[in-house]
Amino acid sequence: MKDFIEIKNLFIQTEEVKYPCPKCGTYTKAEFIDKKGYAYCLCPNCKTQYKTNTKVSINFRKFCSKVASEPNRSQLHYSSLEKKVKDILDNFGYREGIDYIHNVAMRNGKSIYYVDFYIPNERKVIECNGTIWHELWGRKESDKRKIKFLKDNGLKVIIVTEKTKNLKDYLAKRLEWSVY
Repeated sequence: MKDFIEIKNLFIQTEEVKYPCPKCGTYTKAEFIDKKGYAYCLCPNCKTQYKTNTKVSINFRKFCSKVASEPNRSQLHYSSLEKKVKDILDNFGYREGIDYIHNVAMRNGKSIYYVDFYIPNERKVIECNGTIWHELWGRKESDKRKIKFLKDNGLKVIIVTEKTKNLKDYLAKRLEWSVY
C-alpha cells in the first residue's frame, strides 16, 4: 500500500481524474496506480478492465477518446499510416472491397478485433500500428492477444509502423509481390 500512496502523490490523485474506457468512452476513476504510473480501471458501464498512462494530459485523453470513437472503425476512415498502405496496395493492383478490405471486424468470443487491412484470398492481415495508439498507450498485451488470435486462425500478420523503412519494399516482400 505504501508504494500505491507514493505513486499516487507523484502523479495524479485518482479521486480527481477519470480515464476514458477504450471500449465505450465512459470516464472512470482508477482503482489503483502502479509504480510505473499506469492507472488501472474497471468500466462500470461495459465492465471492461483497462489500464492507461497517468502521465498523459487530460486534454490529450479527451482528444484521443473522441478520435478513437466510432469514426475510426469506419471503412472510410484512414489514419495517415493506413492511407500510405492503401496507396501502396492500390499501386500493386489490389482493388479495395474486392482484393482487400479495410477495417474488418473479427470476433473472438465476446471480443471483437478490428484489423486494418484484410486480404482474404491470400489469408493475410496488415496491421498499421501508429505510435500514439500502440506504443504510448501501452497496448502491447492487447496487441499480442490480437496477433495470436489471428495467427491461430491461419492468417499471416504483417505489421507496419510509422518507423518502417521503405514501406513499399517492405510490403512488396511480405506480400510476395514481385513486379511493381
